[in-house]
Amino acid sequence: MKLEEITNTFTGVLTTREVDKNGNNSYKLFNLKDYENQTNNYELIPTNKDLTSKKIMEGDLIFRLIYPNKILYVDEKISGMIVPSQWCIIRPDKKFVRAKYLKWFLESEDGKEKIMPSIIGSTIQKISINALKKIDIPLIKLQRQKNIEDLIELWEKEKEIMNEAINKKEILYNAIIKETIQEEVEK
Repeated sequence: MKLEEITNTFTGVLTTREVDKNGNNSYKLFNLKDYENQTNNYELIPTNKDLTSKKIMEGDLIFRLIYPNKILYVDEKISGMIVPSQWCIIRPDKKFVRAKYLKWFLESEDGKEKIMPSIIGSTIQKISINALKKIDIPLIKLQRQKNIEDLIELWEKEKEIMNEAINKKEILYNAIIKETIQEEVEK
């Protein structure tokens, strides 16, 4: 099925049009840098418009339309924010598709192969939201999607544990090397 048939997909907010310093409403604006650095320095956008329908909700996906594309699962940390117009919000219809399965597919080699022909531009490469909506998504039973999600979560936890072990070993080995050098220098 096409992405547009199994999700509600819409663009983020063109903030330059919406900002009003004297606005009665304010919304946190998602920023990839703050997200990746795990800071909470998100900009507040004052406006007189009601942008409630443009807020991201837990379980949504946000997709950066500018290449290289990035797809993020919306969790409680960023739920309630608005996203800028170079991102779109993909709200899966839970009757057809699970969000993490959809994220996995769009990030997979098969998903990238379906996205790449729709990338346009030479200096700034991007995909239009209309082209994104036309991407074919292979649908399998919801229970099988859930099984795939469980496997993905397990693999992510394993990677986290392995990376933590690598970091601890690096500290240990550096301390041993430093100590060995120090002992040789003191002789």
